Amino acid sequence: MDKNGKIAGKISIIDILVILLVIVVIAGIAVRYGSKITTAVRSSEKFEYTMRIESVRKYTVDALEKKGRITDKKSEKDLGNIVDVRYEPAKMQSTTANGRVVMPVMPDRYTCYVTIQAVGRESDDNYVLDDSTELSVGRNVELYSKYVKTSGTIESVKVIEK
Repeated sequence: MDKNGKIAGKISIIDILVILLVIVVIAGIAVRYGSKITTAVRSSEKFEYTMRIESVRKYTVDALEKKGRITDKKSEKDLGNIVDVRYEPAKMQSTTANGRVVMPVMPDRYTCYVTIQAVGRESDDNYVLDDSTELSVGRNVELYSKYVKTSGTIESVKVIEK
């Protein structure tokens, strides 16, 4: 008892509600900002993905053919190693004066298909590199290597070794 005759350390309903509110807020934050990767099906797999890089000049094609390790500019995350480069003359959709749509070849421009091998895992939604970079078809990715800096769109992703 204190000097006023009241019992010290008494817990009120308001105190319990405040504690419950704090617990609910912490749980909400944990759920919202928790891991974005849902359950991983396998722990480590080797897979390859193909990127389409459009309308590049011959020196970019030559630089890609030197192959090697590629990274992401922002964080220097390892995106894998280039294993194959195919290219073809680039085409651009154009409308003629009479309204026909044609696909003429662009002079001195190429469309490259770059195959990259990487190690990561397959999640429920997509493929994830070991450094948590998500790779999915249609995603635009910037490539940086010792020889070239460019960007392209992921065309396909497949597991080659489990």
